[in-house]
Amino acid sequence: MKKRVLAATGAAGVLLCTSVALAVGGGANDPLVSKGYVDGTYTTQAVAQAENRINQRYDNLYADAEDKLKEKHDSYLTQLGNNPSGGASPSGDSYQAAFQDIRVKQGDTIRVEAGSGFLLLAGSGNLSCTGKKAIDLSSGWEQGSGALTGGRRYLVAEDTVAAITVTSPTAVLSLEGYYTLIESDRTDYNALADALRIMGLFQGSGTGHGSGYDLEQAPTRIQGLIMFLRLIGEEKDALSTTAACPFTDVPAWCQSYVAYAYEKGYTKGMDEVAKRFGTNDTMTAKQYVTFLLRALGYSESGENPDFTWDNVFQRSVELGILTEGERQALESGTFLRAHVVYLSYFALDAVQKDGSGTLQERLVAAGVMDQAVVITVRAGVKVSRL
Repeated sequence: MKKRVLAATGAAGVLLCTSVALAVGGGANDPLVSKGYVDGTYTTQAVAQAENRINQRYDNLYADAEDKLKEKHDSYLTQLGNNPSGGASPSGDSYQAAFQDIRVKQGDTIRVEAGSGFLLLAGSGNLSCTGKKAIDLSSGWEQGSGALTGGRRYLVAEDTVAAITVTSPTAVLSLEGYYTLIESDRTDYNALADALRIMGLFQGSGTGHGSGYDLEQAPTRIQGLIMFLRLIGEEKDALSTTAACPFTDVPAWCQSYVAYAYEKGYTKGMDEVAKRFGTNDTMTAKQYVTFLLRALGYSESGENPDFTWDNVFQRSVELGILTEGERQALESGTFLRAHVVYLSYFALDAVQKDGSGTLQERLVAAGVMDQAVVITVRAGVKVSRL
């Protein structure tokens, strides 16, 4: 209203000045416009007419803006009414009323609509925007394209669609609002992790996001050892061992695993003299493939070893445990927990050295895995080998 009054006063002022100018042109005995008329009737009517016109103009602007806002509001209410607890929107998109994690893979593209938010929790991805930009709420800066920074919350600006393309083997995104997932045909490590978890061979690390899988992290030696013990069906034996752990750098929660593996000769640690196992040291691809060969009954010791440290990848290809594509990928890329899951899953199909059957058959026969569950779960996995 303050703007309206000022505008009305200004308009009246213009009219008044014009009237005064006309009055100056007449004589005292014959004025063109009397001062009393200007001060009274004319000024009152002019101000009233000007204010009426200004009010009408503002009312029209307000009404137009209100109609547009109501249209938007009704559209959002319709969408929310169709998606009270998430799921597909009328346009086929997915909707989350509050931030929720999804696991994605390399090459996947996630299109996030205006007014929606996203947060990269693990892995890496690139952002591109059509229209305006996404706002980094953690720093206050706008971003239209480029690599996403993990742990920052983004809001998609008005008249904008943000597209996130995953550049790491796997990633975890937290999303709020409307989004569309366009899946790539790259290796789905997430599906393999889900399958191993249901079959009882993979539990994750307990991280509070992305199902706790931590597929984006490099595996540690203790994680690799535990997976090895599960693959040979001896985790329960390890948990019930009374053997003493000979290493000083092993925390209490995993001492039984290390003690059992040391007693069985599966590991000698990083330094027996210094009594160091290397619990949190990074496990390499070569170290894990060595574990897989051992799980299948192959040995790198004795007069006629089945493999050596230097030829572990090549021998694995010759023995049918790895494909050539897998060998090349392991030799050239960074080894992650995603690759531990991949190798462990397909090792189930490998035939043991003694020819007694596959690793999967051995684990089912030992009661480590349930045959019905294994058949059902593996029938639903559509991941091709490299």
